[in-house]
Amino acid sequence: KDPYIVIIRHGKTEHNKLGLFTGWEDAPLAEEGIEEAKEAGRLLKLHGFEFDACYTSWLSRAIETAWLVMDEMDCWWCPTIKTWRLNERMYGALTGLSKKMVAQRHGEDQFKAWRRGYKVRPPKVSSFSTNYPGNDRRYERYINDIRPSVRETLIRSIERQRLSVSRKLPKTESLKDCMDRTIPYFTKHILPEATTEGKRVLISSSENAIRGLLMFLCDIPESEVVGLEIPNGLPIVYDVKSRCVKLLDDGSGIDPLEKYNFGPAASHLFKKTCVTKDGELDEECSIQRLADECAETVLSEDSTSESETVQAPNLVPIGK
Repeated sequence: KDPYIVIIRHGKTEHNKLGLFTGWEDAPLAEEGIEEAKEAGRLLKLHGFEFDACYTSWLSRAIETAWLVMDEMDCWWCPTIKTWRLNERMYGALTGLSKKMVAQRHGEDQFKAWRRGYKVRPPKVSSFSTNYPGNDRRYERYINDIRPSVRETLIRSIERQRLSVSRKLPKTESLKDCMDRTIPYFTKHILPEATTEGKRVLISSSENAIRGLLMFLCDIPESEVVGLEIPNGLPIVYDVKSRCVKLLDDGSGIDPLEKYNFGPAASHLFKKTCVTKDGELDEECSIQRLADECAETVLSEDSTSESETVQAPNLVPIGK
């Protein structure tokens, strides 16, 4: 079977619904977000998708989304790799604050720069803040691929009255900073599995981590990526062979670009033509082939009724 990568932003959280900066704060899924994740799993199953590996961040909203998707697909056995490098962008001192309040207090221009600026970092969080990752046991104990911080080691050692080596965890990040940790991990671990080993991969992560991945995969300009929106709970399929992004037809008959908000950068995300890895036009640029083996899906209303055979919906190569 052909390899593919399905990327999904976690379902909505209460922080999303309230318009709060979430970042590394571990906000759980809201009821709406749980249903979004389940619906994504049902849609993927209907189209015949299967996965050989799943990657998530260390944030519970991404992990729970992956669980719910795989539960609906009956593939709990799928190996799951969790990495902090797929965490959401670290929003520093803005973590947990209302976006409307920040815009009112600091002005719309500063708010936009902090929220979406490619190289602009929000104010740093304090070493003593509960929002600093160094005060979270999972990061303090289990991250071992970042160099130690002399300053944080000194602070923790004085506080605990014993030597306590602490690592240089982020106190704030721009989108570029976020990409500097997500893209190397993606190219070293995830992409080779799909391209070299031919595996089918699910990535469950957060908005800015995904925005950076799509910027890398789709060659979105730095000046345009800030306008890319990532809908919650929507499976985004990256066809490794044609290097194109596709969406799944949910059977509603509504144009996905009207139903979902991808922002003004959508034209960079969904291209009108697809090419192979050799740079040639791919005339078979249709991820429909991934579902050909499952074009007929057997559904049963209950355990005692006769099975009914129905045609699975098509996949939609946007812009074709």
